[in-house]
Amino acid sequence: MEFINIASGSKGNGSLIFDEETIILLDAGMNIKPLKSILKERNLSIDDIDFIFLTHNHNDHIKNVDKFDISKIYCLKGIKKLKDKSHYLSFDKKYNFKNVEVELIKTSHDASPSCGFIFAFKNGEKLGFITDSGYLTFNSLERLKNLEYYYFESNYDVSLLVSSSRSDALKSRILSSKGHLSNEQASIYLSYLIGENTKSIMLAHLSEECNSKFLALNTLFQFFNENNIKYDKYDIKCASQNEVTIL
Repeated sequence: MEFINIASGSKGNGSLIFDEETIILLDAGMNIKPLKSILKERNLSIDDIDFIFLTHNHNDHIKNVDKFDISKIYCLKGIKKLKDKSHYLSFDKKYNFKNVEVELIKTSHDASPSCGFIFAFKNGEKLGFITDSGYLTFNSLERLKNLEYYYFESNYDVSLLVSSSRSDALKSRILSSKGHLSNEQASIYLSYLIGENTKSIMLAHLSEECNSKFLALNTLFQFFNENNIKYDKYDIKCASQNEVTIL
């Protein structure tokens, strides 16, 4: 399995998953040019994408979705109007897409509905994909425990957000239970989730104004240290708004 984040942040989001048989696009709010470039390096094109999954309908996650074949799109009902009703997904099922098993994880965001995903590959490895959520339920956390790979929102540093020039309304929205996960929240969750199977973590959707890679990674390091978790045991990096990042 190869996971490539094309873009992550308020200006656009999109990621690719490759394995021997399947190409998956997660969200479609990123610039199309780097996506085409990544595919071209592998002698592929947009037409070779097998499945497209959407987390929610905010513009930074779907603004370029109409540039893709609608017959390849799968999502919760209410995210995107689809011709094939069987492409609407639900939380109470597991789905098989070629050689990949997919299940949805409930998220809490002010775009309703919204979801994250767990992708299980034929070699037994699993990727948890969580972005744009104010919190996660206990049930969601239990399903996300001890995965091999995590793509996990770590949106803002609380102090930077509170002291920023953003409006009080926007600050309240981001801090709310339907907003985004802070560095501290992400670190608490990940400290609980990771296990013996875990190999890599990519912190995602970092705010360009109210966060930094240093702050996100340092917060995670501190929480791991407090919980006697060996930080250096894992491949940990941050997704970027403007640079391709490989998990």
